[in-house]
Amino acid sequence: MFQKISFVVLCLMILAGCAISPTPSAQSETLSGQLAYDSAPQFTEAELQQLTESQNEFANAIFAYQAEAKENLVISPYSLYQALSMLYAGAAGETASELRLAMRIPWEDARVHRLVNALNQQILSFANSTDADTQAFELQIANALWAAQDRSFEQAFLDILSQNYASGLRTLDFTDASAASKAINDWVAEQTKQKIMRLADPSMFSADTALALTNAVYFKAAWQFPFNEAATAEAPFTLLNGEQQDVQTMHMTETLNVSITEELTTVQLPYAGGTMVMEILMPSLDSWKDPDALAQLWSAQGGLPELQPENVSLSMPKFRIETPIMDMIPALESSGMRLAFTDNADFSGISGDQSLYVSTIAQKAFIDVNELGTEASAATIVVISEKSLPGGEPLQISIDSPFIFQIRDTATGAILFMGTVMQP
Repeated sequence: MFQKISFVVLCLMILAGCAISPTPSAQSETLSGQLAYDSAPQFTEAELQQLTESQNEFANAIFAYQAEAKENLVISPYSLYQALSMLYAGAAGETASELRLAMRIPWEDARVHRLVNALNQQILSFANSTDADTQAFELQIANALWAAQDRSFEQAFLDILSQNYASGLRTLDFTDASAASKAINDWVAEQTKQKIMRLADPSMFSADTALALTNAVYFKAAWQFPFNEAATAEAPFTLLNGEQQDVQTMHMTETLNVSITEELTTVQLPYAGGTMVMEILMPSLDSWKDPDALAQLWSAQGGLPELQPENVSLSMPKFRIETPIMDMIPALESSGMRLAFTDNADFSGISGDQSLYVSTIAQKAFIDVNELGTEASAATIVVISEKSLPGGEPLQISIDSPFIFQIRDTATGAILFMGTVMQP
């Protein structure tokens, strides 16, 4: 018997904080869609389950691609899904079809925006049910649109985003790439409690930049059963190559939900004051060597094994991961989203024409797991730019081998000089 929500999504949905925050940056002007944010969207349980399953499948595909490097990693597929959902609101034609398939959206109509909002509100309801005095956990999510000055956008696009993503539209001068980056990074830092200080890079922007979409999430929670800080000590941790290194290791003895097989050890750690948990899956070292076995562990079809409560003496390392800015385009291309990044992209739902394409999708994430609990944040940016004018980029020619030259009078055709350059 397997649970519906996979480990990857269940852990990383924790990153999807849900205190919707449309607060603008002080450095930019805020415009708005004509529809107010819907704080109580309608949905059916069947629709919400379909959306959750599609997000799980998307999350596992993105995670599997990013995890191939077998390096320390934290991502928020939930944050990426939020940003892509906003982008999807402006996609059309085959570009929209590819986005829908890559995101595993099960419907062809626009209900996904209402249901993304509804899922956020469901998670938010759990946060609101917490006793405020205990401050057991904190969840926040924020979306923003950053538009080039003197540009206009389709009102239907802005309305979808204001109604479902609590997102206004802030204007920036992208020709000043450094200033634009600073405005976006200031906003990201504010939304992530200063845990992510730099997501936007000046290289992402130019005079061709039309729009950027950003999502930021923040989560902080205390364990229901804290580890004993006094018991934390150095203990060996075995690497994939068989070597061991000593790491700071936490200890607790408690009744926890677990599953132990030869291939996989699973432990569920609940957070205080709500329904959030962290689940640890430790494959055997042999399983790490088998790509098919690993794929099954984080496949949407696999899910989690059935967990049983056991009295457990648990030891696990403290860890803190801060990723570099991660380019998410290769992972999305591997999921079938390709046209969006080319001159054949169709985002006429944003601009009213087919002049735009996606030039950047990037994410940065942070997590700190210690004796008291977990703090995590992630931010995603999607940059939408003008396509090149007819003729494309300048043709690159390098004269980097021996060549012949001549000097000629074009009026008469007379050649005045000729020569070769064998070694400049």
